[in-house]
Amino acid sequence: MENLIEDLKDIMWDVKQAEGRAGDYKKEIDRGINANHVAPQEGERMSVTIESLFEYLIDAKHDMDRVKDSFKDILEKMEVLVENMEYESTRQKAVRERG
Repeated sequence: MENLIEDLKDIMWDVKQAEGRAGDYKKEIDRGINANHVAPQEGERMSVTIESLFEYLIDAKHDMDRVKDSFKDILEKMEVLVENMEYESTRQKAVRERG
């Protein structure tokens, strides 16, 4: 039981790290959206491409928000699981000691 608890804590750490990376990725997307871009030369249709890319980046930003929220939900569930397992482990030790 104690090994399982430690394994779950390790997984929680991994999820926290992934959540942090997801936040960093979102910051990078924000920088890309806010970055200045060179205006296309007269007669070029670059503006259509740029507009499309910006729409894609905005969608990607929203996707990353959802991914980050998912990681938070998973982490909360795992924290509850670890608390319950720690409680059960403590309870079992007390029962054995009374034994």
